[in-house]
Amino acid sequence: MKLIDAHAHLAHQAQGIDRIVESGVFEQIWLMDLSGVGSLDNIRLADRQELLDTVKRYDGFFLAFGFLDLDHDKPDRIDALREMGFVGLKPYKQLYPYNFEGYYPLYERAQKLGMPILFHTGLIAHGSPYDPARPHGFGPENMRPLHLAGIAEAFPELQIIAGHQGYPHLEEMQHNLYYYRNIRCDVSGYLRSVDALREILDRRAHDGTNRFFNDKIHFATDEFYGVEACNRRALRLAEFWQLYFEFVGSLYYRWGLPEEQEKFFRGNAIKLRTEFMQKQEGAQ
Repeated sequence: MKLIDAHAHLAHQAQGIDRIVESGVFEQIWLMDLSGVGSLDNIRLADRQELLDTVKRYDGFFLAFGFLDLDHDKPDRIDALREMGFVGLKPYKQLYPYNFEGYYPLYERAQKLGMPILFHTGLIAHGSPYDPARPHGFGPENMRPLHLAGIAEAFPELQIIAGHQGYPHLEEMQHNLYYYRNIRCDVSGYLRSVDALREILDRRAHDGTNRFFNDKIHFATDEFYGVEACNRRALRLAEFWQLYFEFVGSLYYRWGLPEEQEKFFRGNAIKLRTEFMQKQEGAQ
Protein backbone atom coordinates (compact mmCIF):
# COMPACT_ATOMS: atom_id res chain seq x y z
CA MET A 1 0.00 0.00 0.00
CA LYS A 2 1.35 3.40 -0.98
CA LEU A 3 0.94 6.20 1.57
CA ILE A 4 -0.16 9.82 1.45
CA ASP A 5 2.08 12.14 3.47
CA ALA A 6 -0.47 14.79 4.41
CA HIS A 7 1.93 17.32 5.98
CA ALA A 8 5.44 17.99 4.70
CA HIS A 9 7.67 20.81 3.43
CA LEU A 10 10.13 21.46 0.61
CA ALA A 11 13.67 22.69 1.12
CA HIS A 12 15.35 25.32 -1.03
CA GLN A 13 17.29 23.78 -3.94
CA ALA A 14 15.84 20.40 -3.07
CA GLN A 15 17.92 17.29 -3.65
CA GLY A 16 16.79 13.70 -4.13
CA ILE A 17 13.18 14.43 -5.04
CA ASP A 18 13.25 12.01 -7.97
CA ARG A 19 14.20 9.20 -5.58
CA ILE A 20 11.31 10.05 -3.26
CA VAL A 21 8.83 10.10 -6.14
CA GLU A 22 10.15 6.82 -7.52
CA SER A 23 10.55 5.08 -4.15
CA GLY A 24 7.21 3.32 -4.40
CA VAL A 25 6.44 4.34 -0.80
CA PHE A 26 4.29 7.41 -1.40
CA GLU A 27 1.18 7.90 -3.48
CA GLN A 28 1.15 11.64 -2.85
CA ILE A 29 2.81 14.26 -0.63
CA TRP A 30 1.12 17.48 0.55
CA LEU A 31 3.65 20.31 0.73
CA MET A 32 3.12 23.25 3.07
CA ASP A 33 4.43 26.58 1.79
CA LEU A 34 6.19 28.50 4.55
CA SER A 35 7.93 30.97 2.26
CA GLY A 36 6.74 33.80 4.48
CA VAL A 37 8.67 32.35 7.42
CA GLY A 38 12.20 32.14 5.99
CA SER A 39 13.91 29.25 7.73
CA LEU A 40 13.12 26.65 10.36
CA ASP A 41 15.62 24.62 12.36
CA ASN A 42 18.35 26.19 10.20
CA ILE A 43 16.83 24.72 7.03
CA ARG A 44 16.13 27.23 4.29
CA LEU A 45 12.70 26.62 2.84
CA ALA A 46 11.73 26.66 -0.81
CA ASP A 47 10.20 29.91 -1.96
CA ARG A 48 6.68 29.98 -3.35
CA GLN A 49 7.66 29.65 -7.01
CA GLU A 50 10.13 26.87 -6.26
CA LEU A 51 7.39 24.90 -4.56
CA LEU A 52 4.86 25.46 -7.34
CA ASP A 53 7.41 24.48 -9.99
CA THR A 54 8.01 21.21 -8.14
CA VAL A 55 4.28 20.51 -8.00
CA LYS A 56 3.96 21.07 -11.75
CA ARG A 57 7.06 19.04 -12.58
CA TYR A 58 5.71 15.88 -10.97
CA ASP A 59 2.11 16.18 -12.20
CA GLY A 60 -0.16 15.13 -9.36
CA PHE A 61 2.39 13.59 -7.01
CA PHE A 62 2.50 16.75 -4.88
CA LEU A 63 -0.28 19.04 -3.66
CA ALA A 64 0.56 22.51 -2.34
CA PHE A 65 -0.91 24.48 0.58
CA GLY A 66 -0.08 28.18 0.29
CA PHE A 67 1.27 30.32 3.12
CA LEU A 68 -1.46 32.54 4.56
CA ASP A 69 -0.29 35.55 6.55
CA LEU A 70 -3.18 35.95 8.99
CA ASP A 71 -1.94 39.35 10.16
CA HIS A 72 -1.47 41.05 6.80
CA ASP A 73 -3.29 39.17 4.02
CA LYS A 74 -6.74 40.21 2.84
CA PRO A 75 -9.43 37.70 1.82
CA ASP A 76 -8.71 38.20 -1.89
CA ARG A 77 -5.21 36.84 -1.21
CA ILE A 78 -6.84 33.42 -0.85
CA ASP A 79 -8.32 33.79 -4.35
CA ALA A 80 -4.86 34.65 -5.66
CA LEU A 81 -3.26 31.64 -3.97
CA ARG A 82 -5.88 29.36 -5.46
CA GLU A 83 -5.29 30.80 -8.92
CA MET A 84 -1.54 30.12 -8.51
CA GLY A 85 -2.27 26.43 -8.00
CA PHE A 86 -2.52 26.03 -4.23
CA VAL A 87 -5.31 23.74 -3.02
CA GLY A 88 -5.15 24.63 0.68
CA LEU A 89 -3.75 27.15 3.15
CA LYS A 90 -1.05 27.11 5.83
CA PRO A 91 -0.81 29.92 8.43
CA TYR A 92 2.05 29.99 10.92
CA LYS A 93 3.40 32.11 13.78
CA GLN A 94 0.71 34.76 13.68
CA LEU A 95 0.56 37.55 16.25
CA TYR A 96 -2.76 36.59 17.87
CA PRO A 97 -4.53 33.33 18.74
CA TYR A 98 -6.06 31.51 15.77
CA ASN A 99 -9.58 32.36 16.94
CA PHE A 100 -8.91 36.13 16.97
CA GLU A 101 -12.00 37.60 15.34
CA GLY A 102 -9.90 39.82 13.09
CA TYR A 103 -8.92 36.66 11.19
CA TYR A 104 -12.53 35.62 10.55
CA PRO A 105 -12.89 37.26 7.11
CA LEU A 106 -10.00 35.07 5.92
CA TYR A 107 -11.63 31.93 7.30
CA GLU A 108 -14.94 32.93 5.76
CA ARG A 109 -13.33 33.28 2.33
CA ALA A 110 -11.48 29.98 2.69
CA GLN A 111 -14.74 28.24 3.57
CA LYS A 112 -16.52 29.72 0.57
CA LEU A 113 -13.74 28.66 -1.82
CA GLY A 114 -13.39 25.17 -0.32
CA MET A 115 -9.79 25.76 0.75
CA PRO A 116 -8.82 23.58 3.74
CA ILE A 117 -6.50 25.10 6.33
CA LEU A 118 -3.72 23.16 8.02
CA PHE A 119 -2.99 24.90 11.32
CA HIS A 120 0.19 24.19 13.23
CA THR A 121 -0.72 23.24 16.79
CA GLY A 122 1.59 22.65 19.75
CA LEU A 123 5.35 23.00 20.04
CA ILE A 124 7.11 24.85 17.25
CA ALA A 125 10.51 24.82 15.60
CA HIS A 126 12.91 27.67 16.30
CA GLY A 127 12.68 30.33 13.61
CA SER A 128 13.97 33.82 13.01
CA PRO A 129 14.49 35.97 16.16
CA TYR A 130 12.60 39.18 16.79
CA ASP A 131 12.86 41.73 14.02
CA PRO A 132 10.59 44.81 14.19
CA ALA A 133 10.63 44.99 10.40
CA ARG A 134 9.06 41.51 10.15
CA PRO A 135 6.77 41.06 13.15
CA HIS A 136 5.40 37.59 13.85
CA GLY A 137 4.43 35.44 16.81
CA PHE A 138 6.80 33.43 18.97
CA GLY A 139 6.25 30.23 20.87
CA PRO A 140 3.20 27.93 20.74
CA GLU A 141 0.69 29.86 22.87
CA ASN A 142 -1.24 31.41 19.95
CA MET A 143 -1.33 28.03 18.19
CA ARG A 144 -2.87 25.85 20.86
CA PRO A 145 -5.53 23.35 19.71
CA LEU A 146 -8.23 24.93 21.86
CA HIS A 147 -8.23 27.99 19.57
CA LEU A 148 -9.51 25.84 16.68
CA ALA A 149 -12.77 24.97 18.42
CA GLY A 150 -14.25 28.44 17.98
CA ILE A 151 -13.26 28.50 14.31
CA ALA A 152 -14.88 25.11 13.74
CA GLU A 153 -18.11 26.33 15.32
CA ALA A 154 -18.15 29.64 13.46
CA PHE A 155 -17.30 28.05 10.09
CA PRO A 156 -18.78 24.52 10.10
CA GLU A 157 -17.96 23.90 6.42
CA LEU A 158 -14.31 24.92 6.73
CA GLN A 159 -12.05 21.86 6.67
CA ILE A 160 -9.58 22.21 9.55
CA ILE A 161 -6.46 20.07 9.87
CA ALA A 162 -4.46 20.35 13.10
CA GLY A 163 -0.81 19.57 12.57
CA HIS A 164 0.97 17.41 15.18
CA GLN A 165 -2.15 16.83 17.29
CA GLY A 166 -1.21 19.82 19.40
CA TYR A 167 1.48 18.12 21.46
CA PRO A 168 1.80 18.57 24.42
CA HIS A 169 -1.82 19.83 24.66
CA LEU A 170 -3.24 16.41 23.82
CA GLU A 171 -6.44 16.73 25.80
CA GLU A 172 -7.40 19.91 23.92
CA MET A 173 -6.89 18.10 20.62
CA GLN A 174 -8.95 15.13 21.75
CA HIS A 175 -11.84 17.44 22.63
CA ASN A 176 -11.68 18.91 19.14
CA LEU A 177 -11.75 15.50 17.49
CA TYR A 178 -14.60 14.43 19.72
CA TYR A 179 -16.93 17.39 19.21
CA TYR A 180 -16.22 18.96 15.80
CA ARG A 181 -16.84 17.06 12.60
CA ASN A 182 -14.75 19.53 10.55
CA ILE A 183 -11.59 19.12 12.67
CA ARG A 184 -9.06 16.39 11.92
CA CYS A 185 -5.36 16.10 12.61
CA ASP A 186 -2.10 14.45 11.55
CA VAL A 187 0.51 12.46 13.47
CA SER A 188 3.65 14.27 12.36
CA GLY A 189 5.98 14.97 15.26
CA TYR A 190 3.90 12.73 17.51
CA LEU A 191 6.31 9.89 18.29
CA ARG A 192 6.92 11.18 21.82
CA SER A 193 3.29 10.36 22.69
CA VAL A 194 2.69 7.20 20.74
CA ASP A 195 1.28 5.49 23.86
CA ALA A 196 -1.52 8.05 24.08
CA LEU A 197 -2.22 7.68 20.37
CA ARG A 198 -2.77 3.95 20.81
CA GLU A 199 -5.74 4.70 23.04
CA ILE A 200 -7.34 7.59 21.19
CA LEU A 201 -7.37 5.80 17.83
CA ASP A 202 -10.05 3.55 19.35
CA ARG A 203 -12.23 6.37 20.68
CA ARG A 204 -15.57 7.13 19.10
CA ALA A 205 -16.24 10.73 18.14
CA HIS A 206 -19.41 12.57 19.15
CA ASP A 207 -19.39 15.02 16.26
CA GLY A 208 -22.62 13.92 14.60
CA THR A 209 -20.92 11.42 12.30
CA ASN A 210 -20.39 8.39 14.60
CA ARG A 211 -16.80 8.12 13.42
CA PHE A 212 -13.91 6.74 15.41
CA PHE A 213 -10.86 8.91 15.94
CA ASN A 214 -8.86 6.86 13.44
CA ASP A 215 -11.29 8.16 10.78
CA LYS A 216 -10.03 11.67 11.52
CA ILE A 217 -6.25 11.20 11.74
CA HIS A 218 -3.76 11.32 8.85
CA PHE A 219 -0.32 9.84 8.36
CA ALA A 220 2.25 12.63 7.92
CA THR A 221 5.97 13.20 8.38
CA ASP A 222 6.47 17.01 8.58
CA GLU A 223 9.84 16.39 6.90
CA PHE A 224 11.74 18.88 4.75
CA TYR A 225 11.92 16.99 1.47
CA GLY A 226 15.00 17.91 -0.49
CA VAL A 227 17.39 17.58 2.46
CA GLU A 228 18.94 14.13 2.15
CA ALA A 229 18.76 13.39 5.89
CA CYS A 230 15.08 14.37 5.88
CA ASN A 231 14.39 12.26 2.80
CA ARG A 232 15.82 9.22 4.58
CA ARG A 233 13.94 9.99 7.79
CA ALA A 234 10.62 10.27 5.92
CA LEU A 235 11.11 6.78 4.48
CA ARG A 236 11.96 5.44 7.94
CA LEU A 237 8.86 7.09 9.44
CA ALA A 238 6.70 5.45 6.78
CA GLU A 239 8.22 2.10 7.69
CA PHE A 240 7.84 2.72 11.44
CA TRP A 241 4.13 3.52 11.24
CA GLN A 242 3.38 0.56 9.00
CA LEU A 243 5.18 -1.79 11.39
CA TYR A 244 3.44 -0.18 14.36
CA PHE A 245 0.00 -0.76 12.87
CA GLU A 246 0.94 -4.31 11.88
CA PHE A 247 2.58 -5.52 15.09
CA VAL A 248 0.63 -3.51 17.66
CA GLY A 249 -2.61 -2.50 16.02
CA SER A 250 -3.50 -5.67 14.14
CA LEU A 251 -2.88 -7.87 17.18
CA TYR A 252 -4.67 -5.89 19.86
CA TYR A 253 -6.84 -3.05 18.48
CA ARG A 254 -9.62 -2.50 15.98
CA TRP A 255 -7.66 0.26 14.24
CA GLY A 256 -5.10 -2.37 13.21
CA LEU A 257 -7.54 -4.15 10.89
CA PRO A 258 -6.44 -3.78 7.25
CA GLU A 259 -9.44 -1.66 6.27
CA GLU A 260 -8.86 0.62 9.27
CA GLN A 261 -5.13 0.94 8.60
CA GLU A 262 -5.92 2.03 5.05
CA LYS A 263 -7.88 5.01 6.39
CA PHE A 264 -4.92 6.26 8.40
CA PHE A 265 -2.31 5.82 5.66
CA ARG A 266 -4.32 7.15 2.70
CA GLY A 267 -8.10 6.78 2.90
CA ASN A 268 -8.80 9.72 5.20
CA ALA A 269 -6.61 11.98 3.06
CA ILE A 270 -8.31 10.79 -0.14
CA LYS A 271 -11.74 11.46 1.33
CA LEU A 272 -10.73 14.96 2.44
CA ARG A 273 -9.05 15.66 -0.92
CA THR A 274 -12.17 14.60 -2.79
CA GLU A 275 -14.33 16.86 -0.65
CA PHE A 276 -12.25 20.00 -1.02
CA MET A 277 -11.56 19.46 -4.71
CA GLN A 278 -15.30 19.13 -5.38
CA LYS A 279 -16.01 22.27 -3.37
CA GLN A 280 -13.34 24.19 -5.25
CA GLU A 281 -14.76 23.10 -8.59
CA GLY A 282 -18.21 24.22 -7.46
CA ALA A 283 -16.82 27.60 -6.40
CA GLN A 284 -15.43 28.38 -9.88
